[in-house]
Amino acid sequence: MKGTGFLCDDPGLAGAWAKVSQALLFNPLRRDAGRNKARSGSLFDRLDHWFWRQTQREREAYLAGARDIYELEERMRRLERSGRSSIVA
Repeated sequence: MKGTGFLCDDPGLAGAWAKVSQALLFNPLRRDAGRNKARSGSLFDRLDHWFWRQTQREREAYLAGARDIYELEERMRRLERSGRSSIVA
């Protein structure tokens, strides 16, 4: 007789958990719905979203160029204080 009977020792439960986690993380319907929603907007909405993504990429590249945590914090403060979407060197 086994002294401990944990539920996670059951291979059926582990398999079911793996399927549920895969469904939640990699739901193709949810992913496609987001793409169609972004594409269904007007030309100006899509253009605005494109400019926003470009700005985010520039900011992330600027922050990624920091040599250490102190420089990263300084760059983050500069971006917060600037109040503009452009990167201050």
